[in-house]
Amino acid sequence: MNNLLNLCRLPILSLLLSSLFLGSLPARATTQTAGTNRLATISSLPQSISPKEGSAKESNPATDGVTNLNRSAILPSQTLLAQSTKVSPQLEKQVLEVLRKHPEVLLEILQKYTIEQEKKQQQAQLEALKQVRKNTKALIGDSPVMGASDRQIVMLVFSDFQCPFCGTANKSLKEFMAKNKDKVTLVYKHFPLTQIHPEALPAARAAWAANKQGKFWEYHDTLFANQAKLSEAFYTEIATSLKLDLKKFDADRKLADNFIVEDFKLGRRVGVDGTPTFIMNGEVVTGAASLADLEKALAKVRK
Repeated sequence: MNNLLNLCRLPILSLLLSSLFLGSLPARATTQTAGTNRLATISSLPQSISPKEGSAKESNPATDGVTNLNRSAILPSQTLLAQSTKVSPQLEKQVLEVLRKHPEVLLEILQKYTIEQEKKQQQAQLEALKQVRKNTKALIGDSPVMGASDRQIVMLVFSDFQCPFCGTANKSLKEFMAKNKDKVTLVYKHFPLTQIHPEALPAARAAWAANKQGKFWEYHDTLFANQAKLSEAFYTEIATSLKLDLKKFDADRKLADNFIVEDFKLGRRVGVDGTPTFIMNGEVVTGAASLADLEKALAKVRK
């Protein structure tokens, strides 16, 4: 029996068991209210947009005021290795018998695997943030921009129009930009958490279409000021009030998804796991940031 227990800890067999077990876990979504929305094992964008985008995990209590998500996935090379591993029927039967009698062995394997994957993900995100610090301007792309034209201090905001914490933070953000519009370049990045905010993606599409007619920030502010009214009728109402070309507005909304997904992927690469998240020349602020929080980040960047 001890020999079999030790055998279960062999790397290749452990990988096989981990892969098979993780592949059988069902997707599910949960939310809790403790000052933050929490997700568990769900895709972050609809199947029609990003069928393989990550899964989520519970947030750190220290990040209250953030709508959170995270992901862990079996790497393709590890999956192939697991699939190529040959196990004899007799050995497989013995291993399964051990697992029935000692389920803690499987738990140990899964815990070790999860820790290793999280470390790899954290290292990748730290490296991505280093690149952001070196050249934040390169991440602007075609995103909506306001503030300083010199782009020496660039603040990316990853946000969701239905996220209540984003709505609260937007009030602080407007005050911050009014004071620092000649110092900071603000860049909006879409990060809709569609599994818990059903209007997040439709609102992002509408704002993206408004940007195509030069009215993003007006549309942006109206959405955040009226989060309870988010709906198809309201998106058209805002477009009409801003005197947008409605035919073009509706056509552009149908083209928005790929661009929104690119923003989302960028956020994941630099470690964004909730909304709102602010990245100012590599300095990160998360949650319903106050004016003081944003001023503190600016002071660090300017040192």
